[in-house]
Amino acid sequence: MTKNAPTRYHPLQVTFHWLTVVLLFAMFPLGTYMSRLPNDTGKIALLTAHMTLGSITLIVIIARFINRFRLPRPAHATAGNAFLDWIGKIVHYLLYTLVFLMAVSGISLSLQAGLLPIIFGGSGVALSADFYVFVTRMLHGVIAPMLALLVVLHVGAALYHQFVLKDNLLSRMWYKKKNRRSIK
Repeated sequence: MTKNAPTRYHPLQVTFHWLTVVLLFAMFPLGTYMSRLPNDTGKIALLTAHMTLGSITLIVIIARFINRFRLPRPAHATAGNAFLDWIGKIVHYLLYTLVFLMAVSGISLSLQAGLLPIIFGGSGVALSADFYVFVTRMLHGVIAPMLALLVVLHVGAALYHQFVLKDNLLSRMWYKKKNRRSIK
């Protein structure tokens, strides 16, 4: 980054970031809840929501990643420690990677289990009795807690920057306040 780097992220990147947050916080509990349910007709509506949100998340994360390199962005935040700064960079790329892998493993599972005609085509075919017979379901289940752990680490680091280092880091990932003229 040059010394002319912006102090905050582009509004499109801010939108992608917070949209990803909302989508992940919707899908984690839904996926966890669904994994405990039997694979009967009562699960179809939940699978429809989960698969739709997952597909949207994949589109958003790809668009976000592409625009990460196309739009100007602030210099990497520093914690004042080279190792922590390196970890911060790695965590960001791992977040992209795991969200992408989570979506791809979900798509792979839906293809292996023949879910598309059942969920979106109304085929009336019964769901597979057990999704765990598919390797991609196990992969989906392994990625989820790893992703959750990284999200917690990411949020913790952001709060550390905001409240311990007091560097106002969170303002970088929010929309710029508009200048308002006072009415006289």
